[in-house]
Amino acid sequence: MKAIGMLAALTLSLSLPALVSCRPPYAMETPEGFKRFERSRDFRLITADGVRVKAREVKNYPAATLEFWTEALQLHLEAQGYVSKSRECFETDKGLPGCTVEVVLPHGAEDWVLSTTLFLARDRIVLVEAAAPYERYQPVEQRLRAALATFDPGR
Repeated sequence: MKAIGMLAALTLSLSLPALVSCRPPYAMETPEGFKRFERSRDFRLITADGVRVKAREVKNYPAATLEFWTEALQLHLEAQGYVSKSRECFETDKGLPGCTVEVVLPHGAEDWVLSTTLFLARDRIVLVEAAAPYERYQPVEQRLRAALATFDPGR
């Protein structure tokens, strides 16, 4: 659990002010093997072995493109010593552009994967973040990518 908190703090370090909302309007097909936290105010998913997914949003300020924020995220993570695993841009089923940056980081005796997918939705950036030990993330990676293609930020 401590590692998940550390990963969340890492992505917050982009110094983007967080938006506060009552209940995010996000929609995404739940990948096989994941369960949604139905009573949560947040958009959160989890597998039986602890692969976690959460969506949140920040203001797109200063206003910039998806490419800019994707590059900024990747450069920031690499400057912190994380190893780039992959970077992939795609369009959702509804034509919304998104980009996923995946990095690997050591935590104790394990390597962890931090996957952050960014979508621009008007004046906000929606981030869908997944984190897990590498050996737990790898079996669900393709199912999660397929589900991200169905993501709808709402509003």
